[in-house]
Amino acid sequence: MKKAFTIAVMAVGVLLFTAGTSWANTVVYDKVELFQTETFFTDSFEIIDAGSYLATLTDFEFPEPMISTGMSVVTATELLGSLLAPGSFTFDAMPGNYSVTFFGFADKSPPQLGQYGIEISQVPVPAAVWLLGSGLIGLVGVARRRKH
Repeated sequence: MKKAFTIAVMAVGVLLFTAGTSWANTVVYDKVELFQTETFFTDSFEIIDAGSYLATLTDFEFPEPMISTGMSVVTATELLGSLLAPGSFTFDAMPGNYSVTFFGFADKSPPQLGQYGIEISQVPVPAAVWLLGSGLIGLVGVARRRKH
């Protein structure tokens, strides 16, 4: 019985470890673009796993910072987050289709270039959660051992 319990605890520990690292840095949307003077677009992407996601907008300041920039992430009916400057925000999402909208303006006189990057990735569960879970399993094991 003790051997079966030990094997079960080890299996759960391995499962927790692999679950915590399997989607640690899953990028669901990524775009980098160089444009002249101004750009605007709406693009769609799909989220497969429910969870928290991080949307990041970067102005690469090439050759100069953009005059203004912004982005938003939406579902068909709900605004999940938006920015009016480079930065990031988090949002919770269920599996489904989503849209990202972006605008960017570089200096118009003389016509300048602008370069931006957008990345939307799943936020990994902190390692502390996995450590807490394995610690609780260990405490259950110690309590069972003391009972017998």
